[in-house]
Amino acid sequence: MKLLLIRHATADDRSLGFPDRSRQLTDKGRQQCLRLAAFLAGAELGAGLLLCSTLCRSLQTAEILHRQLGWPAPQQVNWLDIYSQAAVQQQAIAHYAGQGTELLVCVGHEPDLSALLASYLQTEASCFRIKKASASLLQLDGSQASLLWSLPVALM
Repeated sequence: MKLLLIRHATADDRSLGFPDRSRQLTDKGRQQCLRLAAFLAGAELGAGLLLCSTLCRSLQTAEILHRQLGWPAPQQVNWLDIYSQAAVQQQAIAHYAGQGTELLVCVGHEPDLSALLASYLQTEASCFRIKKASASLLQLDGSQASLLWSLPVALM
């Protein structure tokens, strides 16, 4: 199974005082999503399942990808919420792999995505810094994982 990890795009700044759960994408964030979608369309990745956290900015990112790419409607799962444990996320992802999902797309948050990526690649999370609206593609084969690519949206 392939696993595509996507960090949500740029959202309202924390200093504006909005509750963290309800921070929405900015105009810049929506533009990042369109750029990401264009790149992913060229990569010809057809999502078997599109999951996102329950936070607004993650759902909005996933919804733009859904509309632009024709991917399935996003499903919100709390194990992608901010500060989720990598082991919990891996267990949930293994469930989908066991169902024969060819491509699982997960839209989430930092530092969780770096921790999950590091866990799969058996290294330290400090080795990664996933920028907003960036994507990392992994190939999962049983207990083995290979990083196929990881790109910031600025290079797409």
